[in-house]
Amino acid sequence: MSGLWRHGDFLKLWGGETVSQFGAQITVLALPLTAIITLRATPEQLGVLTAMQFAPVLLITLFAGVWLDGHRKRPALTVANVGRAALLGLIPLLYLADLLSIPLLYAIAFLTGLLTAVFDVAYVVYLPSLVPKDQLVPANSRLEATYSIASIGGPGVGGLLVQWLSAPISIVANAVTYLVAALSVAAIRHREPPPAPPADRPSTWAEIKEGVASTLRDARLRPLLLGSAWFNLFEQVILTLYLLYGVRELHLSTGLLGVILGVGSVGALAGSIVADRAGRVFGVGRALVWSMIVSSAALGLVPAATGSPLVAGAVMTAGLFVYGLALAVFNVHSLSLRGVLVPPELLGRVTATYRFFVFGTIPLGGLLGGALGGLLGVRTAMAVAVAALVAGAVAFAFSRIRSADEVFGAKEASCSVD
Repeated sequence: MSGLWRHGDFLKLWGGETVSQFGAQITVLALPLTAIITLRATPEQLGVLTAMQFAPVLLITLFAGVWLDGHRKRPALTVANVGRAALLGLIPLLYLADLLSIPLLYAIAFLTGLLTAVFDVAYVVYLPSLVPKDQLVPANSRLEATYSIASIGGPGVGGLLVQWLSAPISIVANAVTYLVAALSVAAIRHREPPPAPPADRPSTWAEIKEGVASTLRDARLRPLLLGSAWFNLFEQVILTLYLLYGVRELHLSTGLLGVILGVGSVGALAGSIVADRAGRVFGVGRALVWSMIVSSAALGLVPAATGSPLVAGAVMTAGLFVYGLALAVFNVHSLSLRGVLVPPELLGRVTATYRFFVFGTIPLGGLLGGALGGLLGVRTAMAVAVAALVAGAVAFAFSRIRSADEVFGAKEASCSVD
């Protein structure tokens, strides 16, 4: 890690992401609470709100991958952060003017999601050009730790801000953090090599087809994509209904819900810290398999929570802690595996293809969660989603993902438990 500590440009990228992710975690709580508390949303409307946030993944991701392979990524990161700051800043302004409505919340969520879809592809593609290949796993681990740290403090602060200022006003914090992140990225001195001239590149559709084909024909990327897509579909059912479940069925305060999310995210921080070691000891393939199984099963504690607020909160916290730990291990090795397997000239398109399929199931999960919650009840809908997650994790365990160890060399693959 000493090399990364001396890597000034990585530290700027990392610092900006730390600040913006902290703000984003406030919005993770404040945006749905704006719908639930301020606008009295139904389960179906919450599902649509989730779909609006993530639908842009299906609409723009593949084109963003092609575009980013032909352009520098750093300007895209800066513009996306500035745009997200401006859009989220509209929510408190509309609230203060008594103009905020569910349709306007949908529109802002959708436009913010468009910029986030571009940002997320650009960010993943930009990192391998910024740090050496042998530091890619440590860099991804530190970035995953950033998300975990933000998840620890962000929801707790968000819950308190919602109680103190109201949910719409709390979103101001996220708008400010995106501006800070934009300045951090703009300050990076590293300059990317120029992409291939447009005349030397095939058509957009040909490039999209090449990215999809490169992803699906690889025996390790294919199960990683399918397993992750299935996981995100049913995970989102639970995440869509979680706050509604806590507020209306368990009668938990917004502050306590934020604390539960924050304390549960300590697990994600722990997972990001041990991810590198887990891959070396157990092998990357087995680390991916077991982390998906454990994270899927741990979410079963969320619909199992019942009783007093203290007891229900403790059960939910335990489930989210284990889920976060295992998911962080999975994410670190998933990102690193793709970074090693895919040649640089294809990384934008493969990353876009991966995100198209994997994150494209999230809006479907939001709609499914809203529909199941309205039809079966919130608790039963989450229990159904947990069963589907566990079934998908078992199928993932029997895929070719176990051969992922060979990508990182014989030394890592042959490590045994100490």
